[in-house]
Amino acid sequence: MPLTMLAPGKEAIINGCRARETTKKFLESLGIVPGTSISVVSEMGGSLIVSVKGSRLALNRGVAQQLLVQA
Repeated sequence: MPLTMLAPGKEAIINGCRARETTKKFLESLGIVPGTSISVVSEMGGSLIVSVKGSRLALNRGVAQQLLVQA
């Protein structure tokens, strides 16, 4: 399921990414890679605040929609 479907406070494992190669590389540099645990902290102004490896990041809803996770 897309990351945007994950309820705030829930944790999931990243399965893959359907984004363009440049976006994938950017996400990988942030530590957002398959097999990594990710959780949605909150939703603000159309962006998702996520927690990955102890860091909080803001992801555009369009990018979050392309990240596939398994709860």
